[in-house]
Amino acid sequence: MRSANTPSPNPPDRWFPTRKPLPEPRLRLFCFPFAGGSAAIYNNWAAAMPPGVELCAVQLPGRERRLMEKPIDNLPALVEALLPVLAPLLDRPFAFFGYSMGSRISLEVTRRLHVRNGPMPRGLMLAAAGPPRANDRQPVHHLPEAEFIAHLRKYDGTPEEILQHRELLELLLPTLRADFALAWWENGNHPVKLDVPISAMGAVNDGHVPVEKLETWREETTSPDFRVRHFEGGHFFIRQQQDALLAAVREDLTRWMSGSP
Repeated sequence: MRSANTPSPNPPDRWFPTRKPLPEPRLRLFCFPFAGGSAAIYNNWAAAMPPGVELCAVQLPGRERRLMEKPIDNLPALVEALLPVLAPLLDRPFAFFGYSMGSRISLEVTRRLHVRNGPMPRGLMLAAAGPPRANDRQPVHHLPEAEFIAHLRKYDGTPEEILQHRELLELLLPTLRADFALAWWENGNHPVKLDVPISAMGAVNDGHVPVEKLETWREETTSPDFRVRHFEGGHFFIRQQQDALLAAVREDLTRWMSGSP
């Protein structure tokens, strides 16, 4: 048995390093990053949340202070690791925001909560991604190194200075491959249809996720509260259109907290 002084192998602050707990949150928003991203992409979001919303940006293994931890490239395994650290924070209403890879994680965590009769999110905000039912991408995480790096350049998500820095790139490649594996993960034989509001978000010039694909997120829910929003910019409109994106996030959260359709 673990002694009272022995640290937990999965302390919550490793998963939520920037969380600032509110005394009585009305809702917690869990934010999952894009492939290669970290909790840092949500650093300035907390101040833009509606009153009473506690931001919980998720830090996955293999990045920033968790750089030396082995990244997880298996989506069911990641969900199993996440659920115990999420569970104590699901005592309040909550919602998920996922960007690109983070959308796939958000969906799978919600499916697992449903199967286990756990608490369900007030809504899902799924950005820069199509649903796994419409997954026509290639498993690029299996590409040889040179081809994989060329693919990273096409996504324009990894800074060129990192791609040119051999030692740093070698340190980050396992995490990047693991993340692309998570984003590509197959849908499974019996995907669960959810009774959860979904807000799908994408950019009009995203060469990886055409805006018409956003509509297919409707197939993941039986809720009448389904919305699609289009933004200017490309795949990383989270950087290019942050103010507009945060305005949409506030609108969804305010609606879900009030219980309005």
